[in-house]
Amino acid sequence: MSLSEYKDMFASEATEYLQTLNSRILELEEDPESLSIIDEMFRAAHSLKGMAGTIGFEQIASLTHWMESLFDQLRQKNIYAEKQLIDLLFESLDVLEKLLDQPEDEEEDISEIIDKLGQAINGAEEGNGGEVKFCEGEKEPGDDLDVKINKSTEKGDQVYLLTVELDKECILKSVRAYMVLKELEELGHIIKSIPDEQELEEGTFGDSFQVYAQTKEKPELLKSTIEDISEIKSVDVKIHEDSETKKKEKGSMLEEQQKAILKKTGEKIIRVETEKLDGLIGLVGELVVNRTGVLEINKSIDNPDLNTALEQLDLITTNLQNAVMKLRMVPIKQVFDRFPRLVRDYSQDRNKKVDLFIEGEETELDRSIVNIIGEPLVHLLRNAMDHGIESLEDRKRFNKKESATINLSARHEGSYIVIEVQDDGQGIDPKKIKAKALEKEVKTAAELEQMSDNEINMLVFNSGFSTAEEVTDVSGRGVGMDAVRSTVESLHGEINLDTNVGEGTKCSIKLPLTLAIIKAMLVRVENEVFAIPIEAIRENIYISPKDINSVQKQKVITFREEILQLVSLRTRLHLAEKEKDVGSDGFYSIIVVESGDKKAGLIVDDFLGQQEIVIKSLGKILEGLNGIAGATVMANGEVALILDVSTLV
Repeated sequence: MSLSEYKDMFASEATEYLQTLNSRILELEEDPESLSIIDEMFRAAHSLKGMAGTIGFEQIASLTHWMESLFDQLRQKNIYAEKQLIDLLFESLDVLEKLLDQPEDEEEDISEIIDKLGQAINGAEEGNGGEVKFCEGEKEPGDDLDVKINKSTEKGDQVYLLTVELDKECILKSVRAYMVLKELEELGHIIKSIPDEQELEEGTFGDSFQVYAQTKEKPELLKSTIEDISEIKSVDVKIHEDSETKKKEKGSMLEEQQKAILKKTGEKIIRVETEKLDGLIGLVGELVVNRTGVLEINKSIDNPDLNTALEQLDLITTNLQNAVMKLRMVPIKQVFDRFPRLVRDYSQDRNKKVDLFIEGEETELDRSIVNIIGEPLVHLLRNAMDHGIESLEDRKRFNKKESATINLSARHEGSYIVIEVQDDGQGIDPKKIKAKALEKEVKTAAELEQMSDNEINMLVFNSGFSTAEEVTDVSGRGVGMDAVRSTVESLHGEINLDTNVGEGTKCSIKLPLTLAIIKAMLVRVENEVFAIPIEAIRENIYISPKDINSVQKQKVITFREEILQLVSLRTRLHLAEKEKDVGSDGFYSIIVVESGDKKAGLIVDDFLGQQEIVIKSLGKILEGLNGIAGATVMANGEVALILDVSTLV
């Protein structure tokens, strides 16, 4: 593995450590005396420091070393987690994120943040008579090995001494040592290493080193786990004698209880490059398409044995498809974890008190959607905080709780995921939206009179539309909400508002769980085949030409007590200059589709049936074609374009 590959691994894991630190600092702000939170922050900073030093990110290693030292002062109670210190820790994390994202040929100036951390640590030293020591590895000031081992065995864990020998030809000794320590941290807790971790990080040791580790795991698992690391020559695992004696003294009953709760954790999490995963999913998609083709061919063959084999093939392919699709699914927690910090910072900047409550963060959806939906949710949260939540004075005047509430939730509904952002602010007043719509000439007075309050409120998603009385650095420019709607619709989803004046607003986003393989209705227009995602289709109907009326040069029909606009795909997609004539006894084939609050009837030549399709990108040259969302390869090898309903209705 090259150094660049190690750096990719580092970037992925470092992001997780930074998110852990973000979350724990928020918790520390609420519970400043919690040693468990401080210990977890210390371990995260220490692990990040070790990784950064091993890979060569010296600035990150240096900054996390200073943070680690500050965490050590916190857990020794030499300093306390007051607001100024919490702000400093968040500022340090912001600098770490910049360092992680910066190009290799650039270098961020971190002297200012290190000076601030140094001043905080010096203040702790002065308050402790100048006797505070800096952190060194996992060693706690005043604790030697025996004391640590005694503490470990009191918890009922076992302490082992591992002697690890590297191959003579091993070049990156520090990397191998780091990987050993990382595996042991996942299986338990490292008490001490010989030589110390600083020397291991620098790679200035011989071909072997020792580690005292505390764990509930069996020695066989420790040995096999470390031996699986490349360039490890041998691993010797011994029970530490003092620990063993201590454990026997606790009696056989306790020993049996401990054995009953031990769990073997041989399963490992394997990190796979997204390109490889996408390649696998693409191959499974091709298999699904060809399965459909084979099943179609089989309809013309009457062979019982072949039928049985194809039924089994169909079952196996479906199970494989479901298993592979699960590989794409990730918890939305990856997105939601960003928002407590965002709400906290905003509350302080605007002198508003806002409590964020998160539900359903373990709800899973397609990785590609998770990567996109983050920014729209940021816009919705900022809009809720800036426009929805009142000032402290106004909330007091309206007899509301001083601290406002925003609920962020996610849940599954069938093959969809529903994400909701709800606040208890002032809500949206349709009268103000009407006035702004007239001012900006978005709608005429006559059109607004025909619209419901909900339809009027949905105008906030129009481009350039804003009711803010002043522009802030968060919102008020009329950009953002239209981008939210565009992004959601590009994901074949829909967005809706539910609001009451004086009570608050709930914004709901409904998205398909996955975009890789979807069900679609295949239709024929002229000599071309098109695919329409099933999620956008409400029903298929046949209508007589006499049922069609014309309103302002637009063909419409009365359908289920509402006026439905008709869209000719033949003319809209420029396949012909006019719609195909139908005789007096003929009928038009109509697909009723819906996107957001808009409905329309698409006129097609023929329905070809439903089919699972694999979405293919059109590439940069054809990207952005109006009405086209992508393409798919059908079982017969022909290419069918996938229609983008949101731009057709």
